[in-house]
Amino acid sequence: MDLYRLLERRYLIGIPVAFTVLWAIGQWGVYARSRADMVLYPPAPKTVSPLAADMIKTSEARESAKLHGLHRAISAEIAAAAANGFDVARLQRVADNALQLDTPAYRSTAIERLNRLRLAIPLKKEGFRPAAAGDLSPDTLETPRPKTKSVKKRGRPR
Repeated sequence: MDLYRLLERRYLIGIPVAFTVLWAIGQWGVYARSRADMVLYPPAPKTVSPLAADMIKTSEARESAKLHGLHRAISAEIAAAAANGFDVARLQRVADNALQLDTPAYRSTAIERLNRLRLAIPLKKEGFRPAAAGDLSPDTLETPRPKTKSVKKRGRPR
């Protein structure tokens, strides 16, 4: 190819146009590709199918039941502390307030509050005494080794 041929009008116009097209593809090709992807693979619809809605409802009911069960257990512990003579009316109000957070967005916060509240419940002091030698469990004592016949090891043949 001659160098003079590059000076023809079609080459003088074609080469800059080709570079401009390549530059434009590099700049805006991503937008064209994303638009083509949206046309070929449209996003999933925002509506929830009846089966998925039923599954979500069941899951929410299960999580709510767990929260209510935790509240019942903590309320029972608070009632036992009150029976032992501790002033725990404030703790019961806090537990009841945590139960009001029974929504999907705040349920984990309510569970965390109830678990922290469980640590704050006062416990009755238990009396301890040192163990006497006769209090040992017979399982912890050494048991005699079973009598078995031992097999003599043979040496390597020569």
